[in-house]
Amino acid sequence: MNRKLILGLFVIAVLFVGLAARPLQDEYSEEIVVGHSQGNHRLDCTVIRPWNSSVGPGKSEYPVIVWANGWGGNNVEGADSTDGYKDTLIEWALDGPYIVIAANAWSAQESDVLACLQWIIDQNNEKRSEYKGVVNTDKIGLSGHSQGGGAVVKAGDGEPDGFDITTVLTMNPYGPGWVNAGSQDGPVLVLTGANDVVTPYSWTFPVFEAVQTNGIGGLYAVHQVAGHNNLDYYKPVPILWWQYTLNGKVGAGKEVMKILGKDPWDTQITDGME
Repeated sequence: MNRKLILGLFVIAVLFVGLAARPLQDEYSEEIVVGHSQGNHRLDCTVIRPWNSSVGPGKSEYPVIVWANGWGGNNVEGADSTDGYKDTLIEWALDGPYIVIAANAWSAQESDVLACLQWIIDQNNEKRSEYKGVVNTDKIGLSGHSQGGGAVVKAGDGEPDGFDITTVLTMNPYGPGWVNAGSQDGPVLVLTGANDVVTPYSWTFPVFEAVQTNGIGGLYAVHQVAGHNNLDYYKPVPILWWQYTLNGKVGAGKEVMKILGKDPWDTQITDGME
């Protein structure tokens, strides 16, 4: 099949097909943030909050997950690719609970991820902000699919930009080059599929090879049935990974290892992982 046609088929994938209907709006709330950034796109982020707008966040501190979309099909008009992934992002936000902030870019890059992350961190220090004092800046996860998966790998070394990234969870990532892929602040989980013909796992394995050398730890897990957009096959690993890395639930980490340690998964683990 022509590669351009293949690329056209995978754009704006729906994450985790077959999820239950979206939760009632009174269980969560959303905010769209727009403005100027230093990156290649204007600041455009969807914030999913695990609280109702009329109730507010309370006094809890929420870890943050920053999401980056897969490629949006050259839609330079600025179509919001986040919609196809939103049900799962809401599920993550409510499970944590976490604040999830998605970079609404049709062609997500590292700069988009960091711009949205910077916004929510700034809001944590803003006197009149709803987010004042409720963002746990010590617990930051990055996640994305396809091109967005590549963007979060590149953003995983947050220290040059003043961030300390707790973990990266990347799915079927696309590079095309893996700049400083091993310079991660925290452990990296790579999920990919043996039947992915868009970003074959042989293309993404260099990410794991780079992570192997940093002493922090990571996992490279290949689902033997999944293709590029069959992300529903990855359930429930992402939820458990966030519970383990962002909420410190050791049992969730053991469950991840148990799931990824048997069929249909083929998993490699670095020495840095417990």
